[in-house]
Amino acid sequence: MIPYLLAISFLLHGILLVAIVILSLRVSKTKELEKRQEQIAKEIEDTFTAYLLEIKEENVQLLNKLEENGDNGEKVKAQEEPYDLNSRKNINSSISTNQIEGAEVTRQEWSNKGGASSYQPPVPEEQDHYQPSIESSIIQMYNEGVTVEEIAKELDRGTTEIELTLKFHSRMS
Repeated sequence: MIPYLLAISFLLHGILLVAIVILSLRVSKTKELEKRQEQIAKEIEDTFTAYLLEIKEENVQLLNKLEENGDNGEKVKAQEEPYDLNSRKNINSSISTNQIEGAEVTRQEWSNKGGASSYQPPVPEEQDHYQPSIESSIIQMYNEGVTVEEIAKELDRGTTEIELTLKFHSRMS
């Protein structure tokens, strides 16, 4: 009997040692992950501070340039090139006069046929009718002074459902 108990004891001790080793490995992995996350967070913070410093330096340089120009905070106008009127003439000359005359003929034919004045948009046969939701009809009837029981009878709902809907509406508004 004693050898069996010793065997079971050694077996349990072995299983516990394996479990302790596995758990210690998991703990060490989580500690490594935490260190990595802290390092990444520190790197991100450093990059943000570097960007902020760059932006501040650029702002100071811009303010110095504005003061040198004598604008003193007035609007800075961008230097634009004047519009070239000759480019517009080149575009117009590329369109042939035949195309323009052809377009005018088609417009005249269109107006002679009565195309523009005889057009009537299609009218939908069925008109969409508005059906309010149950919640909105409950609230409307309650605001009109109808009791909860009468609302429940008219809408085929339970009184507790009506009361809950009114309670939710009063909390929302």
